[in-house]
Amino acid sequence: MDVSNASRRTFIKQCVIGGVAVYSAPLLWEMSRANASIISPELAAQWQTQTNGQSTPKFRNDGIAKVTGQKVYGRDYRAMDMAGWPKQQGYAFILRATDAAHVYQGFSLDHLPASAKPYKVITAADLARDKVKLPDFYGDNMLLAEGQTADYLGHAVAILLFDSFHAFKQAKSLLQFDKALLRYGEETPFVSETKNPYANWRIIRVEGENGASEDTYSPLHDGLFFPNIKNYKPEWSGDANAQGSVSERGLFYAGEIDKQIESAKTSQQWQVLEREYRTQIIDPMMMEPEAFNGWFDANSQTFHTVITAQSPQDFQEMAVHMLSSGPLAGKVNNLVVHSPYIGGGFGAKDHSIFPYYGVLATIYAKGPVSIANDRFEQFQSGLKRHPFTMKSRLAVDKATLKIQALTSQMTVDGGGRENFSPSVTSVGATAMQSIYYTPRNDIVATAYASRNPDAGSMRGYGTLQSMTAMESMIHEISAELEVDPFKLRAANVMVSGQRNTQGAIPNGTLRYREMLDMAEQDTVWQQRVINKKDYEAKHPGMRYGVGFGIATKDYGTGAAAPSAAIQLSKDGKISLDIGFIEMGTGTQTSQAVVVSESLGNFADEVKLAEIDIWDAMQLVQTDNPYIISQQRQDEMAANPRWTPVKAMASSASMSAYYQSHVTRIAADIVYRHGLWPAAVSIWNELYFNTPMGATNLNDPRDGRWTGGKLTALGFPPLSIDILAKRAHDLGLVVGVMGHAFNRWAWAEADFEIFGTKERIALDALALQYGKGDKYHGSAARIARMNSNGYHLIDRQAMRYPKAELNNAMVTYYAPCATLVEVAVNEGNGEVTLLSSHTWLEAGKVIVNELVEGQIQGGLAMGIGHALHEELPPFEAGAGNGTWNLNRYKVPLARHVGVWSQRHTILPQLSETDPSRGIAEVVMIPVVSALVEAVYQATQVRFYDLPMTAKKIKEAMA
Repeated sequence: MDVSNASRRTFIKQCVIGGVAVYSAPLLWEMSRANASIISPELAAQWQTQTNGQSTPKFRNDGIAKVTGQKVYGRDYRAMDMAGWPKQQGYAFILRATDAAHVYQGFSLDHLPASAKPYKVITAADLARDKVKLPDFYGDNMLLAEGQTADYLGHAVAILLFDSFHAFKQAKSLLQFDKALLRYGEETPFVSETKNPYANWRIIRVEGENGASEDTYSPLHDGLFFPNIKNYKPEWSGDANAQGSVSERGLFYAGEIDKQIESAKTSQQWQVLEREYRTQIIDPMMMEPEAFNGWFDANSQTFHTVITAQSPQDFQEMAVHMLSSGPLAGKVNNLVVHSPYIGGGFGAKDHSIFPYYGVLATIYAKGPVSIANDRFEQFQSGLKRHPFTMKSRLAVDKATLKIQALTSQMTVDGGGRENFSPSVTSVGATAMQSIYYTPRNDIVATAYASRNPDAGSMRGYGTLQSMTAMESMIHEISAELEVDPFKLRAANVMVSGQRNTQGAIPNGTLRYREMLDMAEQDTVWQQRVINKKDYEAKHPGMRYGVGFGIATKDYGTGAAAPSAAIQLSKDGKISLDIGFIEMGTGTQTSQAVVVSESLGNFADEVKLAEIDIWDAMQLVQTDNPYIISQQRQDEMAANPRWTPVKAMASSASMSAYYQSHVTRIAADIVYRHGLWPAAVSIWNELYFNTPMGATNLNDPRDGRWTGGKLTALGFPPLSIDILAKRAHDLGLVVGVMGHAFNRWAWAEADFEIFGTKERIALDALALQYGKGDKYHGSAARIARMNSNGYHLIDRQAMRYPKAELNNAMVTYYAPCATLVEVAVNEGNGEVTLLSSHTWLEAGKVIVNELVEGQIQGGLAMGIGHALHEELPPFEAGAGNGTWNLNRYKVPLARHVGVWSQRHTILPQLSETDPSRGIAEVVMIPVVSALVEAVYQATQVRFYDLPMTAKKIKEAMA
């Protein structure tokens, strides 16, 4: 393919990274041979309809393409589908070690028939010879070398390349489960035993003398400190001194918390519960396993890729650096990144190592090469949810029922590669308090390497594990105190203005008490005693129980950086470009709807996974945003092209709040500086005696959209096509590109638009103007659009959130509560979900049906975590390559109470409420609710998940 002649629809040059120009093509299905059967524009437009004069979505705007079988997923594509690629498709197969206790000594393929021989075998020796390196994020040992012990089970040892599907399939069938294929020698210690911890965190807080509104000591108030590492273990040692350094003060207050707990326990003033909780390894089980297709075109020096990743922008940069050494060093001038739909992510396709094995295969392949996991391979090599072990204490004053202290020692298994284990561990630790205020806390969390497969940013991100343990403690300690659990919760629920375990005040109104009151009044809870008696009488051999759980999940990273670009065509069509990809959460649909808040109409087109176009803002990033000093930030912020973060990965709970922020701003600017003045011009010209008086159409906030038309103060409604034409003719703003940055608060700057300064929550802004000739200054405006077709505006008075806010760790939360009633079979231990009710505070709901879909999916995932899904650790687990859905149990329709699910989405407080990130929180309280419901049915408490039917039966025996 000649990328130099490609249209914008296909590729747009972004920038040069290490001498390589990068291009992208987000929606493959629009350019493939599937065009022969592509849906008509009329059919595609049917995703929206008019209700009472307002546009509403009937279904997801990608729904028709998916149900009619269009090629939308990355693994749908072969070389023949790709314009300009050779038609012959090659294939790759990865051999993986299933032994991490013995020295690997190689393998032989002599037994393969000639028809199944690979034409190339890539080994660690090739990588060493050619100096091929993994991106730094993933560590080293991309392929295990002979004479070494595998870092982890499932460690790749070789990639086999085939030039036909027949050869590939024949070889794979002979090799995939051949236990004797790889040879092993002497026994060795596990490699993970000689690795330092991936991360160590300690969160100590003691409230101030005036209570919850201040700190005596906290991470936000005093800063973080870290341990020494000795014999691969953390040592939190040093002098304890209330007047000393941050670490000395921290150790002093940690010691004081211990003393207070022991003293109050001895005096019986406090009820102290000490328990250990364990959560299991879980596979994300997305519908589409990971896939990659690649081809290096030597003639045009172009490296083509088709990826299935949540973070294509990170892949783009990392892939370039990987190509900067090795056999293709200096031979790649262009990198093309196709980013289609990924078929589900749940975090498992966020910074997965898999695409880089695709890059490696493509480097050595003689033509296009596809590498696609089957379900066995996905279980063996895909990212997992981290298992946690938590030794925790909860102290409650017996007289007031107030929580007095919370401590925990968390051990997190990060698997064979570090990935996001440090971040997951941090978030799990900061989340433990859930909705409860704790005046004293000492939470220690350490992530270790192990021989298990890698663990990453799977949905829940550590909070599922720690908040489930917290709710379990609330349940048990309320029983010990002989008080109603809702009464205990009410005594300790956080209220707005109180501080979290890091000493930060959560943003916005905390509506936890409102949710608790609603749940407590639910008839299932109110009638639980009577219902238990009646149900068990009518169903001999079944035990009935009701359980409740509540959680509040942070959303965001503390370094969020969304971008959006809106363009209004002369005929009134709205196009939106965003960097996010579609993972099943409905981002494409919701962002199309967000646009209508300012523009009165849904976006006609939403282009996802855009990577290239943001070069128009000419942004540069220089430092790690999590450790940058305030002095350095102030110094760099003086450069109007600098930003703490250029782009961010897509994740389930990031689009509704973060992406919507910049989408809304871009749409608002198009409205205020494009459509509104266009409307005023028309109204003045046609419907008012302008020379005789003023229309008083001075405030764009007077405008109202009705039925897709704009009106104000009684003037005739104008359709968007009429407005767009006038905006273009007058040279008004018809395109806006913006970039924002959030560190638990939005960055702000002044931007001058048409001679007037505005304070906008962006750190970069670029505009496009109409090219009409009805305004005498149009030519000058058009001349300013010299940055990839945009006028890049220099920001002024830049104000970024303080670097110190990194120590807050999290401040944005979305709460969710779940009430379940279950029946447990005495004979086999099986749990039947009789009904469920979820309460969710989502803020401003963009598309109600999408939120409902998240609630339903979250219920299924929570049920899976609590009752069914489990991968054993180590040699019996996924790393041995024999796991599939015949062994890994996921909840089916009969397990999730399809027809007995209820939900309540709390109404927003006002039109200015933000949209909260809720995709993860909807599953978390399900787990603790089921744990409690099973206890109420069986009088057996479970501290290890999942509560399988076998475990329940044994516990009841």
